[in-house]
Amino acid sequence: MKISVAFIVYNGANYMITQLDSILAQTYKVHEIIVIEDASTDNTKEIINRYSRESPGLFHIKYNKENLGSYKSIEKAIQNCSGDIIILADHDDYWESNKVETIIKWFEENPNMEGLMTNGLLIDDSGDINFKYFLWDSMSFPYEEITNSNELKLYINTVENCATGATMAIKNNLSVLKKPFPTIKYLIHDRWLAINLAEKNSLGILNEKLIRYRIHSAQETGGKQNEIEKYISINKNLLIENIEIDSFKTLKFILNKIEINLQIQNGISEIETKDFDNTNYIAILKNKHKIYLEYGFAKWPILSGLRKFKKLFIA
Repeated sequence: MKISVAFIVYNGANYMITQLDSILAQTYKVHEIIVIEDASTDNTKEIINRYSRESPGLFHIKYNKENLGSYKSIEKAIQNCSGDIIILADHDDYWESNKVETIIKWFEENPNMEGLMTNGLLIDDSGDINFKYFLWDSMSFPYEEITNSNELKLYINTVENCATGATMAIKNNLSVLKKPFPTIKYLIHDRWLAINLAEKNSLGILNEKLIRYRIHSAQETGGKQNEIEKYISINKNLLIENIEIDSFKTLKFILNKIEINLQIQNGISEIETKDFDNTNYIAILKNKHKIYLEYGFAKWPILSGLRKFKKLFIA
């Protein structure tokens, strides 16, 4: 089974050596590393070129003439992969040595599945591990509530993305990979891949920490790291429509989340080449919005009225 790594990098000089070394140290060796260098302004190019010289034939480097951003860069990387399985990689993480071996074993044991997402450890700028929370926690993902494929697709489409691209592995024969990724506000590449896989009931969840996901000091993955349990609970309740809201601030957060999801789903509905029908998710989101609005006007009528006014008249 041929394994490709889709590796995108922009100004990665501070961390990419650690990541590249961890990829090269895998117990199951990868066959190609497709690098999209996104017009970095540091010495990223020199580092990549050195690694390429030291491992002849392994690295295939594409240099963007201008910065395209992660969304279009990962699309470009994936489309240049020739392996049977494509493993996505950020430049600033770290792979546990058994990551590739574990992924291959999982696909062999689940031959009908086409994609996999895993959990991960969290590390800071210095590489220190957070032993209290893991990647799925930081994403506010209530994974213990997801017991079947229908709940997974409902969560991904109407609550929040739970598939971090840096933990994903996908088969290279997916039809979605042969088309340009859609440009829709708030839609990121890993969620687009997860949506397509989930619709086919072919996205697997593996609660193994196969990467160390770096969270930088200025970064807040999953929204609010200092209130992780609260936001996991919010997403859990939003999935099952259990209205437990402690403040108008929380209500605004939930309504904004629903409205963003609705905007994404409306954008998806306009894609003529998609392989699925998403009208049911639009209906679900509209109903959720109605329920939470009515709750807000019943409990905080003045604040809810002000929010409605602001949404109507202030851009």
